Amino acid sequence: MKKMCRFYVVLLLAAGTLVSACVPARIPVPSDRASVSAEVEEQLFDRMREAGSRFQSLEGVARVHVVWQGKNATVTQVLLAEKPDRFRAETLNPFGFGSPLLLMATDGSELAVMVPGEGLMFRGEASSRNLQRFTRLPLQPADLVQLLLYQVPLIPFEERSASVGSAGDFLLQLRGSEKRRQELRFDKNQQLVESAYYHGDDLALRVRYENFSAGEFPFPRSSFMEMPQQQAEASLTFSELATNVLPAAKLFRLATPGGYEERPIP
Repeated sequence: MKKMCRFYVVLLLAAGTLVSACVPARIPVPSDRASVSAEVEEQLFDRMREAGSRFQSLEGVARVHVVWQGKNATVTQVLLAEKPDRFRAETLNPFGFGSPLLLMATDGSELAVMVPGEGLMFRGEASSRNLQRFTRLPLQPADLVQLLLYQVPLIPFEERSASVGSAGDFLLQLRGSEKRRQELRFDKNQQLVESAYYHGDDLALRVRYENFSAGEFPFPRSSFMEMPQQQAEASLTFSELATNVLPAAKLFRLATPGGYEERPIP
C-alpha cells in the first residue's frame, strides 16, 4: 500500500519536470482538423497559461485509484497546497480510523515525512534531491504545487500550431527538440481538458481533467493520468474541495510525536 501511495505521487509529478518556453513558429495541423487563425491560436495559448495562475491554493479530500503493473490500490488523501512551494499530503488509513499511512509536508524550506506504522520521522532540506527519495523523481516542491493547482507544465518548444475539430474542440500542438511533442486539448469553450507528452510517437504521459466546478473560473474536481511505458494509470476525484484558501503556515511543518525516531532523509 505504501509503495502504491508513493507511486501516485510520482505519477502526479511526472509532468513537473517540463519547463515552459515560447517560440511561436507554426507547424502543420492534423489532416482531419482545420487550421484556426493566429488570433485564436494565441487565445488558446493564453487560456492555458492563465488557467493555473487563477488558483493560488487548495484544500480537499480526494479518492485516488491507482493501477500499476497489474496491481490496484485505492486510497483517500487529504491534500493541502499553496504556491509557490508549500504542500501537505496525508494518506488516510483505509479503515477510516487510526493513524494515517503516510504524512508528508514541506514549507518550501524543510521536507518532513512521517511514517506512523514504523514510528519514524524523516527530515531534510526541501530540495529536489530529498523529494526524490520519496517520489523517485528529481523535482522541486514548486513543481508538485503547480500541477495540483491546474497549472500545466510546457515542454521547451520551437514550433506550435492550433486547429479545430468537427465537434468544435481545439488542439494546440507544441514541438521541441529530440522529438519531444506536447498536445493540449480544449473543449469548445476553450477550457483546457487534456495535456499529453510524447517522445516521438510514444506517449510518455497523458493528463485529463474532468468534472469542472461551476463559476467564472472552473477547477477540475477529477483528473486521470496514464503512463503506458510504466503500465500505470491513476485517477483522482475530490469529494471535498476549496480553492484559494488561506492555510495556516504551521500545517506545512510537522512536529515529531513522542516515541518517534527522528532521522535525516537518507
